[in-house]
Amino acid sequence: MLSINTPTWQTSLLTAARERNGRQWPSFDRGRTASEVLPRVYLTDLFTARDETQLSTLGITHVISVIEHAPTFPQTHPLRTLHIPLSDSSDQDILAHLPTTTSFIRDALAESPDSRVMVHCLMGISRSATVVCAYLVATARVTPHEALMAVREKRGIVSPNIGFLSQLDRYADQLLGGQGRPRRAKTGKNVAETMRKLREAQRGPKLGSSSSTVSDVTSAPSG
Repeated sequence: MLSINTPTWQTSLLTAARERNGRQWPSFDRGRTASEVLPRVYLTDLFTARDETQLSTLGITHVISVIEHAPTFPQTHPLRTLHIPLSDSSDQDILAHLPTTTSFIRDALAESPDSRVMVHCLMGISRSATVVCAYLVATARVTPHEALMAVREKRGIVSPNIGFLSQLDRYADQLLGGQGRPRRAKTGKNVAETMRKLREAQRGPKLGSSSSTVSDVTSAPSG
């Protein structure tokens, strides 16, 4: 019988990824928390996203999982979930999923003032961070660099891989007509200004969709 009581398998996976692409990863423990990077939007790791206490305490109603295999969630906590099957590799096509994830977040928040969205990957560093940055670009009309700085201000370990950063630029180009390309131009706008733009944003653009899985987690019957 297989029992996973420690992060051994996750640590091994991170080690393999580190050896594969040479990226410098933050320590495991630094990612084990849920960060409210935007109003009612949380960025976190796999283990925190599956923690019943965390889900309940934060009042999470919607979860986006950007990870190879769809995770399971506590049956006692009703959730609306979206699974995007991607690995943290620069050649993965995350761009194709950004309209879907942005719409999911926007619709969830518009559904009720009590809605809370959690976005996670394995560590809450690259894949999930790219999704949240894309949402900021689409709804607050900020550049990818401004979005990344705003998210990193709330969760310092955020570091999308270079391929995802490039695709985030392309996503901004599609939405902003090429105005989202410069990463360092006009960076005098600070995080507070970026957040102000987000709060003022009423509706984002009409967005399409790509392959992904949306499902509901409902409470298990008692007895």
